[in-house]
Amino acid sequence: MNFTVVPDFLAIGGLTAVFWAMLKRTHQSRLRYWLVGWMLILVHIAAQFVGDNISDGADLAQAVSVIMLVLTSMAFIWAGSGMRRSDTRTLGMTLLSAAPDAVLCALVVFSVDAKMPYYAVTVLGWLTGLWVFHGQRGIDARRNLARGLLITLIYGVQAVLIWRGLLVQTLIWTLFAHYMAAAASFGQSSPRARIGRRFTTISFVAWALVFPAAMLMRYLWPDVHVESEVWNLPKFLVATGMIVTMLEEHMLEAEHASLHDSLTGLPNRRLFLRRLHRALDEARSQNRPVALLVIDLNDFKEVNDELGHAVGDELLRQIAQRFSSCLRQGDTLARLGGDEFASILTDVADRKSAQTVVAKLHAALETPISIDGHSLSRHTSIGLSMYPDDSIDQTRLYALADRRMYGYKQEARLQATSPSQQATVPQA
Repeated sequence: MNFTVVPDFLAIGGLTAVFWAMLKRTHQSRLRYWLVGWMLILVHIAAQFVGDNISDGADLAQAVSVIMLVLTSMAFIWAGSGMRRSDTRTLGMTLLSAAPDAVLCALVVFSVDAKMPYYAVTVLGWLTGLWVFHGQRGIDARRNLARGLLITLIYGVQAVLIWRGLLVQTLIWTLFAHYMAAAASFGQSSPRARIGRRFTTISFVAWALVFPAAMLMRYLWPDVHVESEVWNLPKFLVATGMIVTMLEEHMLEAEHASLHDSLTGLPNRRLFLRRLHRALDEARSQNRPVALLVIDLNDFKEVNDELGHAVGDELLRQIAQRFSSCLRQGDTLARLGGDEFASILTDVADRKSAQTVVAKLHAALETPISIDGHSLSRHTSIGLSMYPDDSIDQTRLYALADRRMYGYKQEARLQATSPSQQATVPQA
């Protein structure tokens, strides 16, 4: 008995268990496709074991082994595309889309001489590729055209190889093209996880190059024996890269969560203070002003007490959206907690320019907000302080804006208790 592939089976089995555990915790559709891909690799290795030890079923085992490689590549391609969904029907369609290429591989393994079946599955594979990948939603027309041309080129080369009678080379080309497509697909996914994405993409390229490299080795150096562990190394690199990608994404998500408000998605107090420190440092070096706004919603507690926290939370989200629409791209709007917001204005010429932004923030809430049949109207109190006119110290600058905000808030309460005056809030 030949047990050469058993260590590979055990190693891939362990990695598959890791992906299974990760899927149970995250329920990502991408992980579902990855898991299916590695389970197919287990079948691929098991078929290799059968082919190495049972001569009567060697051709069938080799066909199953090669077909599993094709199906695996398709699962990885779809994992990196924007079309993936978690339902079983879509997963089945993913694997079915690889059927023409899988049939081609079986034809080559069983040494079918007639060329018509090869041409038929090539045309079917080309049409399937165009149907699945060319018309993907959310992709601009230029990229869709490039995909269509690339798919046509791949199957065009395949047809030429069949016409020349180079059937083994056709099989090698099919596997090479599939794993290069997996590399391209993964390279366009996970934009935040740069290290893991690049490492896995390079590993997929190495996996794709295994097929032509092995063929060249047989032709050029037939007496040289390369252990299977060497050819299987890219598989383990890909699996490692996928795990690194997941860990990198989780680290970035944790960092984002620690610096942003979970309700509104705005920067929280920690990130706000960090950006304020950076803005003041840049202002000192460039000798330009910075405006600091502290914003509080008047009588917001009444909304939570009378209508519930769900309505209050939705009101905060919509107010945050309205405030954000009033600011420039380089400005910062943060939620410091409760109904308190703050903003850093870095592109202001003077106090008058900052007061114009304050007026926009007040005006943003003039139109009532409708939530669950309730028409809600809130006023704001906004305190303004300017660097360097009011202070050059970060703590004193914030304290001054905060004190002015509370002054305006107290004035608004006094006006609200007076029946002869309308409760309007003065600008900073």
